[in-house]
Amino acid sequence: MWGGIGTNLRIFFVVASLSYIPFSSFCQDFYVGGKLCIGSPAVPAVPGAPAADCTEPTVFFDTEKNATAWQWDFGDPSTTNDVSNIRNPKYNYSKPGIYTVTLIRTVGNVQQPPVSKTITISTPPTQPKFFGKTSADTTVCDGKKVKLDPYSLLGGGGTAPKGVSYLWFPKGQTTPTIEVDSAGCYSVEVFDSTGQCSRTAKINVKFCLQQSGGGGAEKWYFGKGATLEFGVAPTSTLPKDTLANSGDLYGDSDTPDPSYIPIESSKDNPIDSPEGVAMVYDSKNNLVFYTDGVKIYGRDDKPLAFVPPLDNSDLGGTNTSTQSSIIIPKSSCNECPHHLYYAYTLNKDTGLLSYSIIDLRRNNGQGAVVEKNIPVSYSTSTQIAARKTQDETGFYIYTHDSQTNEFRILKVDSTGTTERTQAVGMAHSDTTGYMRISSGGDKMAVAFVKNGKNYIEIFDINPENGDLKLTQTIDLGVKVPPRVYGLEFSQDGEKLYTTLRGDPSKGEKSYLYQLNLNLKDPVEIASKKIKIDSSAVDAFGALQMGPVNGGGSKFIYMAVDGSDQLPYISQPEIVGNASIIGYIPYNTGLGTPVIGTSQFGFPNVVQAKQKQDGDGPNATFEGTCQGQPTIFETQGICSPMKANVSWDFGDGATGTGKQTSHTYEKPGRYIVKMKIEVLSETVISKNVNLPILGDLLKEKCNDFVFTDTLYIKPAPVVNLPDSAFVCVLRGQTMVLDPKAQNIYDPQYLWRPTNETTPTITISALATYSVKVDNKFANGTTCGTTDKVLVKEGCEPVLFVPEVFSPNGDGLNDTFTVINEFITDFDLKIYNRWGEIIFESFEPERMWDGSYKGQTMAPMLYAFVISYKSKYFPYRPKITKTGGILLVK
Repeated sequence: MWGGIGTNLRIFFVVASLSYIPFSSFCQDFYVGGKLCIGSPAVPAVPGAPAADCTEPTVFFDTEKNATAWQWDFGDPSTTNDVSNIRNPKYNYSKPGIYTVTLIRTVGNVQQPPVSKTITISTPPTQPKFFGKTSADTTVCDGKKVKLDPYSLLGGGGTAPKGVSYLWFPKGQTTPTIEVDSAGCYSVEVFDSTGQCSRTAKINVKFCLQQSGGGGAEKWYFGKGATLEFGVAPTSTLPKDTLANSGDLYGDSDTPDPSYIPIESSKDNPIDSPEGVAMVYDSKNNLVFYTDGVKIYGRDDKPLAFVPPLDNSDLGGTNTSTQSSIIIPKSSCNECPHHLYYAYTLNKDTGLLSYSIIDLRRNNGQGAVVEKNIPVSYSTSTQIAARKTQDETGFYIYTHDSQTNEFRILKVDSTGTTERTQAVGMAHSDTTGYMRISSGGDKMAVAFVKNGKNYIEIFDINPENGDLKLTQTIDLGVKVPPRVYGLEFSQDGEKLYTTLRGDPSKGEKSYLYQLNLNLKDPVEIASKKIKIDSSAVDAFGALQMGPVNGGGSKFIYMAVDGSDQLPYISQPEIVGNASIIGYIPYNTGLGTPVIGTSQFGFPNVVQAKQKQDGDGPNATFEGTCQGQPTIFETQGICSPMKANVSWDFGDGATGTGKQTSHTYEKPGRYIVKMKIEVLSETVISKNVNLPILGDLLKEKCNDFVFTDTLYIKPAPVVNLPDSAFVCVLRGQTMVLDPKAQNIYDPQYLWRPTNETTPTITISALATYSVKVDNKFANGTTCGTTDKVLVKEGCEPVLFVPEVFSPNGDGLNDTFTVINEFITDFDLKIYNRWGEIIFESFEPERMWDGSYKGQTMAPMLYAFVISYKSKYFPYRPKITKTGGILLVK
């Protein structure tokens, strides 16, 4: 469905009888645009999903600039609510037919005669579909062609209605069907016989493992043929980290945080504009269109074609005001993003904000202007900026009404354009300065002059509805002239850079300042502003971070009137003077050279929501340590086609499945191969369900083999025993040594002691563990953990005296054995004839030198003692023999 204002005039290729009324002839008439058809019922993109509301209203605009009050009657007899009292109302008609719309306006407190216009409201055609869906996906074998038919009986589209016309994206074919052989998004818009109403369906076509085309590099066109082109700094593209623990296989080198630098421009451009250029890029960062507010050019640098009855593609703006234009991609229901673009322009002389519609499908996909200068509002200042909506499917466009404190906020999305005003901040009397939105989209700064003072207002932007909240009004403390002009935030939004533009011919200096917004207090921010540069011979202009699109590290550039070099700030996030923030001046020969000549302005640059097409191979690995599992996984290969995946791990082992695991026993480099066998459904396989046949009924697309290198890092070998013993009862200690081998810059961590030494000395009973990590140059580690249970373990102790004297003097009267930590004690004492004269099984019961009540004669007696270890009972018995001398 066509979105926005004025879109009924875009289909002249269908109905040549439609007449075009140029804006200059509106006079006392009023404008009618938007959808000239009844509201469409909501249709889910996929059966069962929430229905998408594609209803777009009919819109009206009073072109009498001096009108102050309005009475609209939309001529709908079915309701009494068909009235409005604003300049630009909308209305949804519920029934087709002919309606007479009447406007009574008031000019200068005088009510004017009624003005009427007859319009015809039509009915949309039958909804086109692909595979029964308004938004479908399909994947087929590479090398084949796919026929796209939005009304195929097999595809669920139903019967094609009579008298309809077709317009396909991206090439603009007008046939009922098309054949495609490359991956991408394709959409068809089907118009009814009047050409006023339409419905759209889209399909994403993927050819199995066919790579989509790459994107372009952002470039800026400005000034007098000036071109500034960006590229990624060579140091930003990192070689694959061979020591990484996880990552992608079969991919390119990573650029995780790129740094963008100017590169040599490939060509100049036809722009000759002091200010006011706008450029728009598609989802792959390819330049689509650009304009200076008057001429609009395609990517071939030629003025765009136009659709009759237009006789040229010139726009109604100007190229001599600050920000006189902006181009945004227009989302439409069920479209491939994007086939429509809105070019908003500000006319400095009339104050009219209007927009023109460019259809990328026209002129063999090069685009053409299909309607232009559709009015939006009057009395707009020469500032315009845009940010994406929270879901990135639409845009908020900000302008400011001159001599007031009112912002005009346009929301442009798939349902059309809605407008509201918000009064916030000071009334702006001179708005020749910039309006700038931060790269994060959460802040906006506006430069203006009031009562001979230079001001900057800072606003927070509500991401949900685009509303503005004034946070700071900064009086720069610099009298006019010079006038505040350029603005740009640092990437973190905490610093703001501004230029004050002077006229060197009048002896006025220009300045570049840094403002630290973290200071919060506007007076303190102004008093602590830091001068970065100044000039009495050159006029400073706009500031802009480049490139506008994408993340990573960026510079802020400054336009200097008449210069072929641009100064830039290389470290704008830092608070400080020129040398600290890396400011490179333009007049030292070290600035960024440009083709052509800079003037005051930089382009308003907008990019569509980024999107990647194609279905290339992707696989990941996780775990690259010797002796530990490495997980390989691939997903979404040619989905929903069946893909059989097999792996060769490079060490003689293989695996199958989209996810598999393998453990490498040795470190080193391994060549990992992933083989994909892709099978496509056939008419027979879709209708015959015989599991015994497996994949025999499917069509084999091809076998794809992908190869990459994987490095398995060495892991330490740790050798702690399962258990160890220490005699804590006797105060003993023990050294635990893991005897680590195969180590590289090893890191140790013991638990529970938290020691980090290779060995530890312990004196307590516990379970001790050690983790030994090999630490590699990229900070990754491969670790091995081992543990030991330390138990109480005292060795048995036995001391046998050599002599004793059982004489009753209380000294050494018994044969006493000193012992610790023994069990199963057995002591036998023998006489000279080998007879046992004493035996004891208790260490405490010792021999007193008697036998059968009589003290034995002094002599040497043999003994045999046997026992076991108390803490090591699994050991064999210990036997000790000898002689004990009995004396008196």
